[in-house]
Amino acid sequence: MALPTDDAIAQLDDAVLRNLCITQRYHDLSLALSRTIGGPDVNWSTFATWASKTAGQSIRNEEVPPFVDDLVGEADDEVMHPLGKIESVIHEIVPTTGFHASFLLAPIKETIGTVSDQIGEGNKKVFAELAPLFQLFVDQMGVAPPPSKDGLAVVMRAVAGKDLLVSAFQGYYDAIVEPDPVEKARLMLLGNCKIGLHEQTRLQPEIEGAMDAPIDVILRKHLHGSLNTGSGRGLFARLVDAVEKPLADLTDVVKVLWERVATRYLMTLALPGGAELPLGRNIPKDASSPDYVPPPLQNITAPTDLLKLLQQFDRARGASDVGSASVDWRELSDRMNFIVNLFRSRQQAPELLEQPFNDEQRAAILDGKVPAAELGKL
Repeated sequence: MALPTDDAIAQLDDAVLRNLCITQRYHDLSLALSRTIGGPDVNWSTFATWASKTAGQSIRNEEVPPFVDDLVGEADDEVMHPLGKIESVIHEIVPTTGFHASFLLAPIKETIGTVSDQIGEGNKKVFAELAPLFQLFVDQMGVAPPPSKDGLAVVMRAVAGKDLLVSAFQGYYDAIVEPDPVEKARLMLLGNCKIGLHEQTRLQPEIEGAMDAPIDVILRKHLHGSLNTGSGRGLFARLVDAVEKPLADLTDVVKVLWERVATRYLMTLALPGGAELPLGRNIPKDASSPDYVPPPLQNITAPTDLLKLLQQFDRARGASDVGSASVDWRELSDRMNFIVNLFRSRQQAPELLEQPFNDEQRAAILDGKVPAAELGKL
């Protein structure tokens, strides 16, 4: 049993199976790149393995509905007051309408479905471009060991016109032939960050679509649908005017609820062993390391491209976790601050090379099936 080709994976219609295959493939590429480049440093595909696994939780959309139920149920009176006011107005005009506050779950869940689609498309989009390039790099570096500039030239032709990828693969190649472990680590960080910047730039439309999901539009659609006020005729036309003000207040409330959902649903990175890293908090020091960043990545003075990138995006400056948290994930520079600090602080964390699935789950994925085990526990 083996995974389909990269192109075949990207073309899978089943979004859940496609994501599982992408995650496994990223892991395989991560190990292949590690063997090719050598040394203790992980590569971009290593981080992509866990980012893709995280995306899978959103794509499968299985944990969030219970969480939404709990969130709405636990909302305090101040948060839910506009909804209660709407319910009161509606029952006064149409006592038999059957309207209930629980309708709030429907627009939030529909919004989550919209977000899941955006995440799935982003997952596929990046994989379809980068996975074949990683495989090409591995293949070309292994054609005639030691790696040659002729092999690199083949890769460079494949990424021509994509300056960030040109710089990234040059950095990976230089890391292979660099004997000094400190310089090698810095070249790897350069390559990782350049690829990160490239893919985050390409993902901007999907990320904006996920973070700025039209919860207010969906809310109004569901309210009018539940009251049959879409046409604005007869008795129900009175409801449109009667609930307009409390509906505006409710829209603000639902946006707050959606921010809470999005923080839990979109802003957490899965890590090996079931650990999670909230994107909105400072990145903690790796428990297995005495330093916040590995010694080779402290006090960086070269290469120049890496220095410029760190000066542009790294708010923590590699000194501590302070400033590494994401403030607004919609903003490219804010995402890159978190990503640069994640890459820098975890570049020599061997646990990231662990298999993302257990043996039974992996066997099912290689057989083209979604594992029977509860996917939320993958």
